[in-house]
Amino acid sequence: QRVGVGSNASSCGHCRQCHGGDQHLCPQVQPTIAGRHGGFAERLRAKAVWAIPVPDALDPARTGPLLCGGITVFAPLLTLGVRPTDRVGVIGIGGLGHLALQFARAWGCEVTAFTSTAGKADEAKRLGAHRVVASNDRAAIEAIAGSLDVILDTVNVPLEWDALIAALAPKGRLHVVGAVLEPIPVQAFGLIMGQKAISGSPTGSRPDLVSMLDFAARHGIGAQVERFPMSRVNEALDHLRAGKARYRVVLDADFA
Repeated sequence: QRVGVGSNASSCGHCRQCHGGDQHLCPQVQPTIAGRHGGFAERLRAKAVWAIPVPDALDPARTGPLLCGGITVFAPLLTLGVRPTDRVGVIGIGGLGHLALQFARAWGCEVTAFTSTAGKADEAKRLGAHRVVASNDRAAIEAIAGSLDVILDTVNVPLEWDALIAALAPKGRLHVVGAVLEPIPVQAFGLIMGQKAISGSPTGSRPDLVSMLDFAARHGIGAQVERFPMSRVNEALDHLRAGKARYRVVLDADFA
């Protein structure tokens, strides 16, 4: 059976989170790569709960990234109760953001893409955005004040936080999945007066992963990838470090 293993390979199986279907929040969850063998291996050992059946309709190269980056942006659609009538903003058109645009559009939402790269506007629309706003232009963000129900932040850099909070409609939410390395300063009244919220999440549970792959197969969603043979892994890593990857690099095993 064809299966995929994402960012997690093991969890305890007996804690409250595991029993409740939130295996990704297990205190003993073990990443697939960090701290264990498996990054570039031909074989991988994982607990069965983390081996997710992959629908036949999905291309493996475009599906691999869904099991980490894809679930990171798909799970909030489920856990936050995002509706097809909602207006969703996605900050960052990269490895996470390009998938978030596809999922949110297929979900039925009106989608706004935020990007600091003007040259990505057309690509963002091709991926699913209805409109594009410059994430580094405070005036452009202020022009859409009160218009978004959910903003999904997929980048790890400081942003115009107060302007983004103001862009939320009443009861709106800024949800962070990008590992922002600095504290997020926000004025309390910006949250209080509109009954707004800030939240975050890691990847997703097994049930969410299964739902995501079924949804991706139904709507033809996959990562935009560049493929390198494993024998050129150093070249692939240089390509990634240079910021040229669009938007995920896939290594094809060509072991002798």
